[in-house]
Amino acid sequence: MHEFDSIIGYDAIKQELMQISDALKNADAYTQLGVQPPRGLMLYGEPGVGKSMMAAALIEAGGRKAFTCRKDKPDGEFVGQITATFEAAKAAAPSIVFLDDMDKFANGDKKHPDAEEYVTVQSCIDGCKGADVFVLATVNNIDNLPDSLCRAGRFDRIIEVRNPSGEDAEKIIAHYIAGKKFVGDIDARTVARLMDGHSCAELETLINEAGLYAGYERSPEITMDHFMKAILHTVFDVPNEEITAFGRGGNERQDFVQVAYHEAGHAVVSEVLEPGSVTMVSAFAQDGENRGFTRCWTDNRVRAMDRMEHRIIRALGGAAASEQVFGCFDPGCARDLDQAFNVVWRLVTDNCTCGFHLHNNGRDSEDLRARQEQAAAAEVERYYRKAKEILTQNRDLLEGIAQGLMRKGILTAEDIAAIRKDCGKAA
Repeated sequence: MHEFDSIIGYDAIKQELMQISDALKNADAYTQLGVQPPRGLMLYGEPGVGKSMMAAALIEAGGRKAFTCRKDKPDGEFVGQITATFEAAKAAAPSIVFLDDMDKFANGDKKHPDAEEYVTVQSCIDGCKGADVFVLATVNNIDNLPDSLCRAGRFDRIIEVRNPSGEDAEKIIAHYIAGKKFVGDIDARTVARLMDGHSCAELETLINEAGLYAGYERSPEITMDHFMKAILHTVFDVPNEEITAFGRGGNERQDFVQVAYHEAGHAVVSEVLEPGSVTMVSAFAQDGENRGFTRCWTDNRVRAMDRMEHRIIRALGGAAASEQVFGCFDPGCARDLDQAFNVVWRLVTDNCTCGFHLHNNGRDSEDLRARQEQAAAAEVERYYRKAKEILTQNRDLLEGIAQGLMRKGILTAEDIAAIRKDCGKAA
């Protein structure tokens, strides 16, 4: 088994790690060309994306003795530990120093660019020049580090490790569900679209959580219903007593009905703009209040500007549905309007969709601000009319999804597809 086979997906990053490991093991092939192998690599990204696994694979593939340094001592003692780690690595060169969660070295999550710990790391890296010591670091928040520490010569390669998406997410999920008894209609692509944007660790936890629901029910297989319950509980913090109420139907309270139509509005707009994009819609009660959400998956092949416009119209779909059905907005519309205005504001002021005269360009005046706000409001009005037009043309689909939510509380992509089939293809 190759050292990097433990990394699922992330093929581009794996290729770069393989290149670095080759430079560490076969330095002569590079020095003969008059070039020096990289002195350091920093892997940064949100917790749970697999940075430590990648670092471990590189250490194993590099064939060098590694010396690990992580924050496990009080500040005063830790500075001495950093120095001792580098000194031991120099004595054992060629070697690797692994700085695990380096952004935690100085007072946790806060930014302290002049902290003694970072000054010490910089000094130790500089002190290893010519000693054939490779420095490897993992970082959650790169913004907490001083710029001087991140420059070339200290860390020649800096790689961002993002949450998996697309094929990477599918490969990771296929790995996690292997050996588990899922029903036949659940595949890696379905789960990947449901959990788009979540870290590897979150994906693993959710799949296991679905299995726990199945085990508690003594089910012979893990079903999509179990997976939906896991998402509701772990991602949206829905209490178990509310989750178990799904599917009972009969909730005809006016405020709950409004939530159902609100979420149906989001779903219809999304399905019309990007067919097959809705992965999950739910309406439920929590802490005495009615809540809902609509999860959508966007194909990266869709043009970036189109994705932004779709996001705006989708956000306004809930308000448009509430107005069409009840003649007024519901409380959940405020957050949607904020989201729509925020995206439109970026389009107007950064992308100049309403003309170059509204571009920020470092200017700051009351007149410019007033004209930008007027243009943004007009754009939101235009997108809102588009949302209402979509709902008017697809009223049967709106009713079908809303009624489904009132009956079941939660709808999957398969449920949405069935409703669309019953109503006829959306316009």
